[in-house]
Amino acid sequence: MKRTLLLLLSLVMILSVLGAQGAQETKQSGPVTLKYAFWGNPDAIGVEQDIIKAFEEKHPDIKIEPIVSGYADYHTKLMTMIAGNMAPDVMRIDDYYFYDFIKLGAVESLTPFIERDKIDLELYPKMGIEEAIVDGQIYGLPWGTAPLYMLLNLEVFEKAGVALPSLDWTTKDFERIVRSFNPQEDKVYGFAIDTNYLSSVLPHIWSKGGTLLSEDKSRYTGDSAEASSAIQMLADLYKEGYMPKDTINSGNTEALRRWFSNGTVAMMSGSAQEILAIQKIEGIRFEAWTMPQAVDSKNTTVFKSNTISISKSSKQKEAAWTFTKFLRGVEGEDLYVRAKRFPPTLNIPENWALYLDPNLYPKQIKQNSELIAKQYGHTLPLRTGYAAIESKVIPAVQSAMLGTKTAAQAMADIRADITKIIETNSK
Repeated sequence: MKRTLLLLLSLVMILSVLGAQGAQETKQSGPVTLKYAFWGNPDAIGVEQDIIKAFEEKHPDIKIEPIVSGYADYHTKLMTMIAGNMAPDVMRIDDYYFYDFIKLGAVESLTPFIERDKIDLELYPKMGIEEAIVDGQIYGLPWGTAPLYMLLNLEVFEKAGVALPSLDWTTKDFERIVRSFNPQEDKVYGFAIDTNYLSSVLPHIWSKGGTLLSEDKSRYTGDSAEASSAIQMLADLYKEGYMPKDTINSGNTEALRRWFSNGTVAMMSGSAQEILAIQKIEGIRFEAWTMPQAVDSKNTTVFKSNTISISKSSKQKEAAWTFTKFLRGVEGEDLYVRAKRFPPTLNIPENWALYLDPNLYPKQIKQNSELIAKQYGHTLPLRTGYAAIESKVIPAVQSAMLGTKTAAQAMADIRADITKIIETNSK
């Protein structure tokens, strides 16, 4: 699926060079219909329908036509629509791919709208706004800005007699805790990781003092001794049986969620969406934690955003902006938080009262989320070509875990490919 998306990115790039231009605003009598594209499972679709209904009641002259698919197929579908000159008016974009969409000329700068309407950007998470800015222009409003937590199954820790880590735990603490479990006897593993996403791997690289790209994102640094040692640590834990053998073959977060929920795994990284799904398991007790840290840096927990953008080709940009403001304003946020779609993402402290349920875990998600935003958060090294870079790094990580190469060899072998990707996407 990722390979298909990369091919479509190349196709749309060619089409954009051939002359894709911003559409002229079309004025029409009667209601305006906007196409709004987003991803989601059945639970997520429900709150989107509620938001659309509330918006249409407030703006009867604008109708919303939802275009929804599962996340796995979503960006491929979106690229196909753009390539076919059928782009939606408003679209949610995962920030993994956001910079490619900007380079393609697929999204409109929102800076003129924001300045005209005097939108208070202090309302939004700082890291979310920073990810939406390219060359001084803001190309979207943040959506779902939240940490990727380390999730801890409290019952598994208690049964094994293993103490929970502190929020300031280090990579040495992480390795010690994982090795404290005895999967050979009780079939309970200390940790499982979805190796299909860089966002799961990068915290471990950071916790060893390594990086994937240079600070300005112009050079590959994933073959440094620090980065390679992090991959080798994961590989050793896997090969020694401290992680489920199906970790690499499972290929999806649902498998990890199942292991975590049934007590097979003590720890896994997880997003707000995983938390929502796990909360449906009756009686489960778990916490949302920071990721292990380096000795000299606490900033190892991914703090990631997505973006709501307006299509460059939309002929109804004013209406699209009206919907975008609602969707990512106080009213839309209120509905998202009440539905537990994600923790509060706007700087409105009162919204936590809408999100928290005293009967559900994780009990410390509010304080830990706020601490991550202030002290422990780390943005991803996003840039044009990020998806292509990920497509090279992930197989290298998996080959190290399978033992076909050492981590140092695997990460060094992809240097030329990633350097070429960076150079190609820097033109």
